[in-house]
Amino acid sequence: MQRKNKIVVILLIMAFLSFVDNVAAFNSLAPNEAASLIIGITIILISIAFVLGFLFFYGGVKYVTPENVLDTEIRKHLYEYIDEYPGSHLREIARELDLKPSNAAWHLRKLEQTNLVRSRLIGGKKVYYLVEGGIESRKRAIAESILKNRNAREIMMFLNSHPGKHLLEIAHALQLNHHVVRWHINKLVLAELVEGDTANSAYPVYYPTEIGAEALDTFDDYLRKEVAS
Repeated sequence: MQRKNKIVVILLIMAFLSFVDNVAAFNSLAPNEAASLIIGITIILISIAFVLGFLFFYGGVKYVTPENVLDTEIRKHLYEYIDEYPGSHLREIARELDLKPSNAAWHLRKLEQTNLVRSRLIGGKKVYYLVEGGIESRKRAIAESILKNRNAREIMMFLNSHPGKHLLEIAHALQLNHHVVRWHINKLVLAELVEGDTANSAYPVYYPTEIGAEALDTFDDYLRKEVAS
């Protein structure tokens, strides 16, 4: 429950308790005292009504819905950024939009609650993508998140220009430990960026998928953005 909602509840409880207490003492009062009590209760109720009216109509007490969630500039900018750079994580988003991580996280939760944005934990970081793009949006987000790792990106680039290579060939060409290559290859396969083929070899040889090749092409935009920043 938001802070303003709590204030409303507290005021209502206080008003109710005050009303009950005053009504209980009403019968024991003289006529002029009873009249003063009635006036006092009336003033209290009018004051509470004024405060509630201010909170609801001017203070912005309202529930976030898919219809109004993008009414605020911050959430609109967050939505547009994720649309352009799916797979971005919280601190990256906060840095690029000059927001405090806690503030960005709060607004991102609102976008998730209204089913405009979704998140997924990849490599220990929560990354975000739009719901609107469906499965393709999710795959693109996962791909871009994985390709931010330099080793994964170099493996992907190598296979894009030299398809059909097995693990040891990739490791030798990139001067990487074969265990490191295997670890990244497994991630690339799970993300459907790379596929293995054992039809003509005892060891699988790897090829970039259509999704992987497209992700690699569009990743240039992200690299240019990083260099510019």
